[in-house]
Amino acid sequence: MYIKNKISTKNIDTFLKPHATNNRVLVIHSEDIDWKKYFPNAYTVTKRSDVDADLHVDKYYNEIIDIDDSSFDTIICTGLLEHLPYPGDFIKNLNRILKPNGKLVLQASCSFSIHEGPDNFFQFTQFGFELLFKDFKNCKISGSCQPYETIAILLQRILYQADVSFITKVITVILYNILPVFDRTIKKQYAKVGRNPVHEIDSMLPSNMQIVCFK
Repeated sequence: MYIKNKISTKNIDTFLKPHATNNRVLVIHSEDIDWKKYFPNAYTVTKRSDVDADLHVDKYYNEIIDIDDSSFDTIICTGLLEHLPYPGDFIKNLNRILKPNGKLVLQASCSFSIHEGPDNFFQFTQFGFELLFKDFKNCKISGSCQPYETIAILLQRILYQADVSFITKVITVILYNILPVFDRTIKKQYAKVGRNPVHEIDSMLPSNMQIVCFK
């Protein structure tokens, strides 16, 4: 019962939906959601040999170097960047693949459980994204959810990734279903202790960071 629906999957769906298109787009590793309803004509890339795709690559996606320069108007990538030992090199490749003014839609872990170990190398913040994507323009960076929902997601991940007693499972399920309601009570959030308006941000504890930017 406790693994019926991943809370984090809802956030990916919400993130990708506004970018839906029938045009040809490049979808890299976005396998945690049914993206086909939004990008029916996608060219797909994955490391997973058991998943249908147009291109199968090595586990760190170095082989996307084989994709032509300036060949896609849009690139979609979720749930991958934290699993790459050299994310900066991967991002440079995405920039190379995009056409001029092309759009990148990407999500990666911020406050999340260790997963797919040992290939789980990084957690990213808003400020880390600003640095990594400095060569792109018109970047919109945001958190995937608010703090209490992040805690709920982490509680759910405990049930995915730890052996606990039955009563603990029941209590955890109750908690992760209730906690997101408290996000409605949050008025403002800050990147530092002290509540200085200069440091106001959209989420001080997001589960994932999301970015939409252009070449």
